[in-house]
Amino acid sequence: MKNRILQALPSKEYRVISPHLRPTELRKGTVLYEAGHKVNLIYFLEKSLVSCLSGTSEGETIEVCVVGGEGVVGITTLFGEASTFRAMVQVSGSALSVPETVLKREFSRCDTLNHLLLRYTHALLVQIAQTAVCNKFHSIEQRLCRWLLMAQDRLESDSFPITQDGIARILGSRRASVTVIAGELERRGIIGHNRGVVRIKDRKRLQIVACECYETIHTAYSKLNI
Repeated sequence: MKNRILQALPSKEYRVISPHLRPTELRKGTVLYEAGHKVNLIYFLEKSLVSCLSGTSEGETIEVCVVGGEGVVGITTLFGEASTFRAMVQVSGSALSVPETVLKREFSRCDTLNHLLLRYTHALLVQIAQTAVCNKFHSIEQRLCRWLLMAQDRLESDSFPITQDGIARILGSRRASVTVIAGELERRGIIGHNRGVVRIKDRKRLQIVACECYETIHTAYSKLNI
């Protein structure tokens, strides 16, 4: 069990929910939910990364938040039945799935689970709001660096598979722009990129290049103490 919310549960509450958790392998490119569709399973991520995307009627999308081992995908259904965003797997890995009906029931009965999920939802809202600010006002380079730092935090790894096409879709940008910026970051020794795998080589310099949005989001999640 590597999900930080589940790790933070007292043993009594974990024993209640654990019989309903199912190990699940998430494959890159899999769409877990479409916006507006009913959600049957909620995912506590472990070693995987999921983008929540918002889009237009023309099919254009942009990431509004990203979830990894610190969190839960589908949590908004605790307050309704439909998914708010399209949820797509960006990095393959493991998760623990639980029926939406079970989590809703235990959310109302287990005090610590309720508290953790509400605090996590607050941090998620901070991320969504700050990402909107970032997408509007900051350069592609700053946004790319912010995203790489967030991915590193959630995967707890300096290296992870992500293509430049994938990054362009996440940022709602042109692939050519991402290629130029990634190449410059690589030239400066901040990141490495080889065969679809990005490696963060100098986190401190990456933070310097990133905008203040990363620190705002990171602070919100650090207050979870999980």
